[in-house]
Amino acid sequence: MRFRPVHRPALLAATILSAAALAGCAGTTAGAGDGEAGGLQLVVRDGHLREVGAACSGARPYLGVHKGAQLSLHDDEGRQVFAAVLGDGEAVKVDDIDYGTAPRIPTFCRFSLGIAELDDGTQYSVSIDGQVVAEHEADAADPMVFVPALADPTIEGTE
Repeated sequence: MRFRPVHRPALLAATILSAAALAGCAGTTAGAGDGEAGGLQLVVRDGHLREVGAACSGARPYLGVHKGAQLSLHDDEGRQVFAAVLGDGEAVKVDDIDYGTAPRIPTFCRFSLGIAELDDGTQYSVSIDGQVVAEHEADAADPMVFVPALADPTIEGTE
């Protein structure tokens, strides 16, 4: 095996792109101002490079979040209160950075789930194909379910 050095410009570009993707994942909501879809939405916070608006599925480590997967929400008593089969996701911007003419930028994958009758303030378990992937507190003003869940800033160590 032969060692091939990485050129500085390539290393610098990879570092900047990685930092931008991670900064965007730290605490933004997907698609603000992007003409968001109505109803409940599942947002996979994977920061994958895609064309904005392209059909998508979750990227590593969220490959199980894809078209055809069964999503369900269960209340604290284990009752299923909502179920949907995922369609195509849509790539939405992670952040507000201007990437110029770059064809692919850091994105999240957003799935429209339809209208759900959820009680505000109630905690639900989110499952994909029977595997719990997140917890979701219902909020009519913010109908997005995040995978992974957004960190709670009131809990020490999650800033």
